[in-house]
Amino acid sequence: MTTRQAQTGLVLTATRKTYIVELGERRLTCTIRGKLVAEDSDAPAVRVGDRVKVVQVSDHEGVIEELLPRKSQLSRTIASRAYQEHIIAVNIDQILIILSTKKPLFKSGLLDRYLIIAEKNRLRALICINKIDLDDPGRYQVYRDYYPRWGYPLFFSSVVSGEGLAELKEVLKNNLTALVGQSGVGKSSLIKAIAPEVDIKIGEVSERTHKGQHTTTAAQIFKLAPETYVVDTPGIRELGFWGVYRKDLPAFYPEIRAFAPDCKFADCLHIQEPGCAVKAAVERGEMLPERYRNYVNICSSLKSAHYE
Repeated sequence: MTTRQAQTGLVLTATRKTYIVELGERRLTCTIRGKLVAEDSDAPAVRVGDRVKVVQVSDHEGVIEELLPRKSQLSRTIASRAYQEHIIAVNIDQILIILSTKKPLFKSGLLDRYLIIAEKNRLRALICINKIDLDDPGRYQVYRDYYPRWGYPLFFSSVVSGEGLAELKEVLKNNLTALVGQSGVGKSSLIKAIAPEVDIKIGEVSERTHKGQHTTTAAQIFKLAPETYVVDTPGIRELGFWGVYRKDLPAFYPEIRAFAPDCKFADCLHIQEPGCAVKAAVERGEMLPERYRNYVNICSSLKSAHYE
């Protein structure tokens, strides 16, 4: 059966040549019109999460004719391509940053990097500390107390005990959520635990390195319920920024935005400057010292301007 009327669909997976597009309850394997092919063959014009106009050409195939405007995107740089933006997914409503207590170890620096990316892209950010069954939850209570005060809800979870799964299922409802984090933190396992009917591969953590195996090799959208989707993204070990420069960094920290107006200097970077209200807040215990140290480390690693 062939129809030539264009229909609006959601791109679930994207490669250089083919795209799986959801049209209501149907899924089509699609190609794209030449006008939509990106000049850089390594960077397809159509991404996971795109809304597109599709013409169905057979029972199971279609052609993407038009790319609809995007409302958001999640991107980073890759170490080997520092001057190229890598778009992970588009049109997402929020990101769920997943870390594990162990296997692999919890990394607050990586958490703060993801929060910067969320702030830059104006995305709601949720935090999940997974595998809470592997460690004493009390060791992580300081994060649960701190981050929600600055607008980042934080959940503890375990697919072994079931802790936190109901709460996560609720915050995912009626959203397109990108699940991000290192390989092995349990992104795919959480999806499977929340929606057992979803067909998704689950990997193991290497006993030798205690790092995750790359089960997810490309971003892919899974439908958990009507109007509820998650993007399972490839795990990463290094998170590079795209379009984030030293002078802009303070604006991506809600607590720094709150304290900075009282700094002596308007262009204060909150590291060595005298009369810094942010450093004073750290000394008073109003900013988590670990988060401030992460800020200093990130700030020192950034370029001061786009032309450097």
